[in-house]
Amino acid sequence: VSFILEVVMIRYYGSDKPVFYKDSPVILMPELWIILFMIANTVALFMTPDRLAAWSGSNGRYFGLSMVIILTLMFVCLAREASVNKLIFVLLFAVSGFAYVLAYLQHFGFDPFALRERVTDKQKEMFISLFGNINTYGSYICIVLPVFVAVFIFSKKIWCRVVAGLSIVMAGMAIIPAKSDNVYLGLGVAFIFLFYVAILNKDFTEYIFAVLLLFVGLETMAILNSVFKGSQKHINGIAEIVESPKVMLILSLCIVAVLVVSLIFRKLKYETYKKIQCPLFLIIFSILMVIALIVIVVLGVRSGNELFVFNDKWGTFRGFIWTRGWYLFRDSSVLHKIFGNGNETISQLMYDYYFEQMIAITFRKYDNLHNELLQYLVTTGLFGCLSYIGFVSTSFAYIGKRMKGDAVAIGCLAGGVSYFAQSLVNLNQPITTPFFFVILATGIGYIRYRDQGFGKNE
Repeated sequence: VSFILEVVMIRYYGSDKPVFYKDSPVILMPELWIILFMIANTVALFMTPDRLAAWSGSNGRYFGLSMVIILTLMFVCLAREASVNKLIFVLLFAVSGFAYVLAYLQHFGFDPFALRERVTDKQKEMFISLFGNINTYGSYICIVLPVFVAVFIFSKKIWCRVVAGLSIVMAGMAIIPAKSDNVYLGLGVAFIFLFYVAILNKDFTEYIFAVLLLFVGLETMAILNSVFKGSQKHINGIAEIVESPKVMLILSLCIVAVLVVSLIFRKLKYETYKKIQCPLFLIIFSILMVIALIVIVVLGVRSGNELFVFNDKWGTFRGFIWTRGWYLFRDSSVLHKIFGNGNETISQLMYDYYFEQMIAITFRKYDNLHNELLQYLVTTGLFGCLSYIGFVSTSFAYIGKRMKGDAVAIGCLAGGVSYFAQSLVNLNQPITTPFFFVILATGIGYIRYRDQGFGKNE
């Protein structure tokens, strides 16, 4: 509504201000791709007999066509212009901090607002903070934490860095209560991205300081967890390492050593310090990372470690649901391959084709494929999946090309990258998935606002 009113006012007053910013070739405009994604979801609505459920998403996680339309309109409006001021920064800190503190309390058995009162004891450990499922809570951390890391590294304001640093420590403490490996995947990708950006901006020391603050939070919660015996259910994978006080202390001391060396080197040979941080360094680093990854995978496969053996039980039965999800797409008609089976239809499809296997192997019922790309491929077809990929890639490219060392722009992109990475093992839902669309729209809108001379690089 606000967008329509603004267009009317622009036309009425004869302003030179454009209704749409055509600052990219049409094919590279994120607005084009998200509108195509909305159209794909609209077409998918007519591919299922239960159109009312596809509209609301009531057969799944309520991410139906109605939600997609809302997110599309929001994105188009917010991406046009967005002023990210101090109030928004402070509110984000306050709201995320409250969510973290609530997670701490629930992790140690306190539920001050009785949010889990009606949840069965068997399921209680799967729900935390304000977000319900632990995976959903984890996806929120993946969006918010990288924003504050970017502000800490790249902001020119001391008070912003202090607030961001405090938020990083609090978020570090909030990771263990998430008990979900999707957090480590998303944050791992975000920190790799921020490392590249920090090197290109000659901010290696600030980056290491941010990593240290994160580990301070992790170490603090690991100690509290061992002393007060926090919830241990669903602790597995990387979480088993992170919750060990001894391991985290060793890693923290290693980071302190790197930080001290970096500070001394920067103090004594500043020009050399800056010169080392160059594209060539990143190329060498990337090559070493690829080699290390190959070695780890080869050794992991040879060792027979469960992490490297893909079967139905892999990734808490993600192997099962991903395989069956692919079969649903593979065995569908050409028309359904192109336009999908309908919004939020996984529950019905699994019931129709794989119900007995699902119960016998996983002992649970699935209404989502736990991989957003695969989810869109089956529900909205190639049209929807490719439109979504186009939307994400053009949004990333738009912000990435215009960051200019700006903390806000970098933070928005880092949060988006982090969410997208974890979404490859997680599901879309109406609680935190909208934040992904919001943060990308904010990044694009902020850049357009800034480049008109209104915003400040702080």
